[in-house]
This record gives sequence, C-alpha cells and structure tokens, in this order.
Amino acid sequence: MNNITLWDILSNNVEDLNIPGGIHIPMIQRDYAQGRNNRKATEIRKSFLNKILSGIRSVLDNKHSPLELDFIYGYVEAGMFIPLDGQQRLTTLYLLHWYLAFRDHQLSRYQEQFSKFTYQTRQSSDSFIRNLVSGFSADDHSQVFDHHKSFEAIITDKNWYYMTWGHDLTIRSAITMLDEIDMAFRDASSLFTDLIQPGRPLVVFHFLNIDNFGLSDDLYVKMNSRGKPLTNFENLKAELGRFIETSDFNKKHQYKLSHSGGDKSVDLETYFMTRIDTVWSDYFWNLKNPETKEFDDKLLNLLAFVALNETAQHDLLKYDDSLEQFNDKTDLTYYKFNNLALLGENVIISYIDCLDLLVSLNGDIQAYFNENIYLNKKGIIKSSFEGDFGARYIERILHYAVFKFLNANKNNLDSFELKKWDRLMRNLVLHTTYNSSRDYHDTITSIDRIVIAYTGDIYKDFLDLNIRGFDVQQIKEERLKIELMNRSADWANLINEAESHLYLEGQIIFLLAFSGIYKRYLAEDFDWIKISVNDYLDDAVLYFEKFKQLFTDLGLKKFEDEIFRRALLTKGDYLLYSTNYSLLIDNHRDISWSRLLRETGNTSNKGFIERSACLKHLFDDIQVDDVEGSLKRIIREHICIDWRKDFIDHPILMNTSQEKYIKFFDENYIYILKKSKYNKNVDPEVKSILLKELLLGQGIQDHEVEMGYVEALEQYGITKLKDQKLDIVYNHDGNKKYFIKPQDMEGIQYDTATDVLTHVLHHILK
Repeated sequence: MNNITLWDILSNNVEDLNIPGGIHIPMIQRDYAQGRNNRKATEIRKSFLNKILSGIRSVLDNKHSPLELDFIYGYVEAGMFIPLDGQQRLTTLYLLHWYLAFRDHQLSRYQEQFSKFTYQTRQSSDSFIRNLVSGFSADDHSQVFDHHKSFEAIITDKNWYYMTWGHDLTIRSAITMLDEIDMAFRDASSLFTDLIQPGRPLVVFHFLNIDNFGLSDDLYVKMNSRGKPLTNFENLKAELGRFIETSDFNKKHQYKLSHSGGDKSVDLETYFMTRIDTVWSDYFWNLKNPETKEFDDKLLNLLAFVALNETAQHDLLKYDDSLEQFNDKTDLTYYKFNNLALLGENVIISYIDCLDLLVSLNGDIQAYFNENIYLNKKGIIKSSFEGDFGARYIERILHYAVFKFLNANKNNLDSFELKKWDRLMRNLVLHTTYNSSRDYHDTITSIDRIVIAYTGDIYKDFLDLNIRGFDVQQIKEERLKIELMNRSADWANLINEAESHLYLEGQIIFLLAFSGIYKRYLAEDFDWIKISVNDYLDDAVLYFEKFKQLFTDLGLKKFEDEIFRRALLTKGDYLLYSTNYSLLIDNHRDISWSRLLRETGNTSNKGFIERSACLKHLFDDIQVDDVEGSLKRIIREHICIDWRKDFIDHPILMNTSQEKYIKFFDENYIYILKKSKYNKNVDPEVKSILLKELLLGQGIQDHEVEMGYVEALEQYGITKLKDQKLDIVYNHDGNKKYFIKPQDMEGIQYDTATDVLTHVLHHILK
C-alpha cells in the first residue's frame, strides 16, 4: 500500500507499477455523480472542494502533511490502472487538475498526461474527456477568466459538443463540477505547478492494488453492493478531527484519558477522536432509531444546537444567518458548519463539555439529570437532539443554563444549589417574552454573568448583581421572593407551594400584588428590621386559597353557565386584546388568564392596571368557603348598564365562542367570533343571538330558527323562522334598531327585541 497522487498515476510514476496507460474507469462503475444538481450532491461537492482547498493551503502555508483522500482500490490491466473504488474522487481531482492547468495556460504542455484519463462507462463520456484536453482555445480562457462566462455556456456551444450529451449523466456532472471548481478556486492563483511538484505532494491517496490480495471484479461488485456510504457525521468526525489537529488551540487544552496503566494527558484532537469513537457513541447508540439503527443525526443536531447557542452569545448576525442556513432542510455536513465558520474553539469545547456531562459516571450529575422538580432535564436534553432548527428560544436557553452551570460547578456539586438554579431559571426564562434573537442573546449573556459571578449561594449572587436579559417585572418578583424566603419560613412555605401550581409555573406576582407587599417593596419603603413581613402573609395565603378554588393545573375551572367570567365582568372590563378582544382562555401569550395574573404586577400601563383591579375586586368579593355561591350572588346583584350587561345576564353569549373572541364595532354592536378574526358569514351578532333566545323561550324549536349572513342587508341575523323565509337583523344602516323584512314585503323597524317578538308572534307565526 502506497501514498500516491493523481499526477503520479497519469505520469506513470508509481513505485513497483508500470501503468503507461494511466487511469481507465471500467464499465462496472456508475456514472460520475458528484456534479449532480440535487441537494445531497451539492453538499458533497462543496464539502469536497472546500476540503481540498483547505488541505492544499495547510500544506503550502503551514507545512502540514498532505491532504489524504483515503483509499483507492483497483488493479492494473493492459498498462492501465482500473479503479474499483475511488472513481468519484479521482474524477473530481482530475477535473481540478485540468481546471488549474487551463487557468495557468499549461494545458497544452501536459496534454499527454491529461489524455491518460479515460472512461469506459459510456462512449460519450470518454469522447467528452478527450475533447476537454484538446478542444479549448485562448479565446475560451478569456471568456472564462476575463468575461466570467460559465463552462456550461462555453462547452455546450462547442462544435464538438453533441446535443445528445445532455442526457449523459457523467458529462452533465463534469460540467457542473467545473463551474463549481471555478467558484471555489478562482482566487487561488498558480496552484497547478504546486499541485504536480514532485517530492512535495499536496493531495494523496492510499493506493491498494487488489491483485496482491487475489480479489476479482465480481467479488468487488458483490461487496460494494452490500456496503453503506459513510454517514454525514462519520465524514464530519474525520474532518473535525483534522481541523482540531491543525488548529492553534489543539495543544492549548489538555485532557485526561484513562486506560489500564492509569491516566494519560492528551491534546484536544486525541481526546475528541478517542471519546467520539467510544463512550459518546455508546451513549447515543442507546438512543438509536429502532428501525434504521442509526443515531448519528442526534450527534449532529446536538453539535448544531451547541454551536447556535455559543454563536448567539458572540455574534448575532452570524447566528441569524446560520439559523437560516440550517433551516434550508439540507443535510448537516462539515462543509456547512465550516462554511458558516461555526467550528471555533468555544463551540468545540462546549460540545465536548456537553458530551462529557451526558456520559458522566458521577452519581450526583446523573441524579441531577433524572430529577425534574423545576426543570425537566431529560426533555431539555432530548430537545437538543432534534433536527428542528426553528428559533426555539426557551428550549435553547434552558439547555444553555443547565449545561453552563453544571459544567462550571461539576467538581463541587451541591444538590440544593442546583435546585435553586433550576427554580430561578424556570421562573425567569418561562416568563420572559422572546420576540427576536436579540432577546435570546441578552438572556444567555446574563446567564453567563450569573455563572461567572457564582460564589456558592445563587440567591445571594442574584440579589447582588444588577441582572438584565429577563422580563423586568419577573426579576423584581424573584428578588422579592428571595428576600421573603430569607426572612420568613412561613413565606418560604407559601412561595414554594404556590410556585408548584402547574398553571402558575413559578409566577405568583398576583399573590404579592394583592397582599400589598409588592407595592411596598417597589416603593423602597420596606424596612426589613422594623416591619414584619408576616403582616402581609395572611392575605397572601387567603388569596392563594381562593385561587385554588378557581383554577386547576390546566387553567380556569369549568364553571356552569360561565359564572366566573360573568362575575368578573361585573367588576369591570377585564378583556385583553390579540387580533380581537377576548374573554380570556387558558393558554395564549396575550389573552390568557396567566397573562392577566401576570399583569397584576404592572405599575405603568393604565389599561393593565384597571383590568388587574377587576380580578382583585372579584377575589375580595368571594367567600373562600362558598366560591360558586359567591359568584352567583355577584352576578345577581350587578348593576351594569353598558355592553357588559348582555354578557352578564346571558351565558349563551360566552358559550357561543369556544375561543372567547368578540369584536366591537362599537359598544352596542358586538359580534361573537368563531375564531380570532371576524368572518361575516359565520360570526353572529349579539342582539341576534339574544333574539333567537327569546324565540326559543316561546316554544319555537332550535332547528326552526336559521341564522346567517343576509347579503341584501349586509348584516348577520335570522334568515328563516319555521317554514317562513324572512330576514331579521340588528343595526341595519347603523341605526341601532331591529329590521324585519318578510319575503316580498316591505321592511319594518323596531326599537327593542320585545317589540320584534310581539310582531313575529302576531303577524308572522299567527
């Protein structure tokens, strides 16, 4: 087995072999594929050319060893080398030599060597290769390098190019590859002489003559048909190892590898290549796809996950661009990572740290990963193995927080401090809104600040630091809760119990605000020595007891006839807006009960202050030992006369919309929406719904009253009553009156629904 170059073979300069005929691609080989126009081939092509260019530069600039392109297998017959494996690499390398010789005006000088590369797979392929050697002129050179014309345009215009060659996959791929080589190597001047320089090889193969092993073509074909190509991660692993080995930080980091003789200190590349082939792969083997038995995708996805997190901290523009590139659904490859400049020192070290923690034999670390009181670490870890490259800010941040803090303190673990860290991160991250990568960047930067400043008491450090990067109100809430827990065991018990409520997920600002302690805290009027914090505790406990009577882990309890929402309306307009106004639902960023509960701590927005006041007034008016009775009493005693009156008096209005959206055209002209946006054809108007209820109260059956949009009147209303076709709408022409129009008759207006009912009973259904 020898290390040889392509030029050695074409020049018949291979030790112990006489191959004057050069390279002959045999009939059993497939077409040349690296120039195909599909995503997979494009990635392979770009990656391979980038690898060659980087390898050549490493040899020329840094005196590194030549780039090795693995094995090529074959045998010698009739003075020609017949490759059985390596055809794709050989053809690409041949086209690169041809391009560089053409560029440097050396093609004619070396026609003999270039003519010793032939194809047997198709006659057209062989003719094309021969014409490449002799069919180009000085004018063609000018067209390519002075006028930037593509090889495809020049070649397909040649008189020796047959139109039928467009169906030859090898020819099409070769032309595509020449244009790709031109893009990659255009600025790499005078490389041809360096590439063929004897005694200083730049790119080499391991040459294996199978004649020495007694193998036949037939056996090779059988073996090759059963083989599998290297996976993207196997390719990346090899390239990454080479990258680390030639980096300026390889020797900077020292790691220990254990073996039977003890621990051995090794450099970064040795450690990485050893671990990736052993314990790290063993870990992911247990997570393999049960059908394909593959797991490499998880290793690649984790690398991308870590790389994006590290990049966001230092370079947001690169992060945004990288995320977009990862989202193009093409495979993750070394070329993609390297082209995006993601494989820097910080990324590689963080990737190694993450993998080492995952496979750690430390019982405390494994116990931490298995415990999910505040954060579900298994879920966080699993999310980093997924190939979804959306923003996923919360998932990315929690992963960053878990591994940064754990790695920084792995040699001095304190389970209590780990729980405090998880609790703090859950409360801060889950209740911060992330609208952009800038928000994401600010949070992970703040996490780094906390980790770096950690002295052994995370709560003390948090109080001492001027932390940003999270929701400002949530930071204040966390600081107050830490102060309370430090000074009162009773407050600590309440806070821990309230935060464990699954619907609240750690955010309990409403208890602090309703009890009055939050306002006192914000006013900086809290003399912790003179004032007993327990003065506010009883109120907070009572508010939490009422909350538990009203909310489950999933959200608001299902009260018959919507008595909670109706009672809350008696206290004021509590609606929140997102596309349209909503009577609130359980889960939504802008229109949920959790949003209203959070806004109880808002001290700057008048609208939120007023809406939160409604909630507090309701809580104050509820008897904890008779919640439903209190709600019914509040509804019964209400004195509202504005738009809320209809909604308080008639539960049908709230039951009509599953999403609880309503649209106001004005205070007395309201539509109940099926979805978040108004649709005139399906969304009923409030007065029409209530009129239908009046009709049903007179013994008319539900199926006898049809409703819909009345095109002629441009309103939604009643369109059919029993067997009678008629239209009844409210606010026709904006007059806030009812309009009745029986079929083929003049319309009539009425001021009230009672007047309409009387007319219907005496004149239409008589």
